[in-house]
Amino acid sequence: MADSSDVLLALIREQRDQIRQIESQRAVLTNVVVLTVAAGLGFISQRGLTDTALTITIPMTLLGLYGAVACLKYHERSRLHGAQAHQLRLLLMELHTDLNVEARWSGVFRDQRAAYPLLNRLRLYVIWVTLHLGICLVGLALTVVVLVS
Repeated sequence: MADSSDVLLALIREQRDQIRQIESQRAVLTNVVVLTVAAGLGFISQRGLTDTALTITIPMTLLGLYGAVACLKYHERSRLHGAQAHQLRLLLMELHTDLNVEARWSGVFRDQRAAYPLLNRLRLYVIWVTLHLGICLVGLALTVVVLVS
């Protein structure tokens, strides 16, 4: 029979694996969106901004919007699993107070914040959402140009 530490470690590992899976799904989605948009922009550059370009620009807008919403959802799920892993880690640290892990980690976090004060406040999911919203705005701008001209 496993002791409490082994059970907690297995549960923490499971939550961390879920976070890695979510990040992998986000990466695949972003790659598909970027490659699809690049192909669409290549087609538009060859054919020009004619009425037929709307078959590319409108889906491009929707694809960018979908990517932004999906990245937000991935972030929400990642936060859930991160919070669960954190609670499990706190339970594990209660069992092993002699290790003094929290005190050791606090210094590392403090040094990291001092070394990268601006980047520390910038959240990675914001970068991914911004990328997808940028794609959405490019699609929207190209759609407007086609409709106006």
